[in-house]
Amino acid sequence: MTIINLMQAYELDKLSKLDFTDEEILRTLQTGDVSVWQEQVPNYEFTETMALYQEGEQIFIDALHGNYSIKYVTLPGIKRLLYIRFQLEEGKDYQLLETGIQHLTCDEDVIAKLQHMLSTNWSLAKQVDGTYSIFVK
Repeated sequence: MTIINLMQAYELDKLSKLDFTDEEILRTLQTGDVSVWQEQVPNYEFTETMALYQEGEQIFIDALHGNYSIKYVTLPGIKRLLYIRFQLEEGKDYQLLETGIQHLTCDEDVIAKLQHMLSTNWSLAKQVDGTYSIFVK
């Protein structure tokens, strides 16, 4: 399991939604010219993606395919990840509290991915009603 920072998670999620193959992504990273990505996602510079790639190609590929955990994630970071990675929305798919998330409704695949992604300071638990909660340990 690769450990990445929150910005790398955001960038990887954006990159994974573009219509590029792994080979095309790797070729772009080898050249260092990510302008083609920036044209499609103008608010991202992909510097964290480049830094992750420089740690090793296999590490990068594993992370690109979602096999990562995040070093440290805040509640706003979790909210954003829920939306950009899983299209889960506050008020519709979960309730946001000051200290965490409750009544999260999603499938087991999403829960498994969340469990791996969350930094160790967060606890993900199934509730009696079948929904999930995420709170600081």
